[in-house]
Amino acid sequence: MKRYQSRNLKRLKPGEVVQVRSEDEILATLDKNNTLEGLSFLPEMRKYCGRRLKVLKEVNKLLVEGETEMRHIRNTVILAGAFCDGEAHGGCKRTCLILWKKTWLKSVR
Repeated sequence: MKRYQSRNLKRLKPGEVVQVRSEDEILATLDKNNTLEGLSFLPEMRKYCGRRLKVLKEVNKLLVEGETEMRHIRNTVILAGAFCDGEAHGGCKRTCLILWKKTWLKSVR
């Protein structure tokens, strides 16, 4: 299966429409720890595969729950309307935003 590279990906602007790659395409990008550049593809992300969504924001830094310092992150965006429904987390109702690696997305033009 084809390996997608995250290096030198173009900047995605808020409002830009992208399509989430298929689950098989995304799984082909993951390393032995099931991550791409340290970011996991989570069960709650599967339902968005193949869908077209708008970029909400590009992410460069984030604060991980339980930590006190910001982490730098590359090639990552938040998509409008893509939230964790908590189903894979015992019915959690927090409605967290999902982080997406740009490699997992296709530009729609």
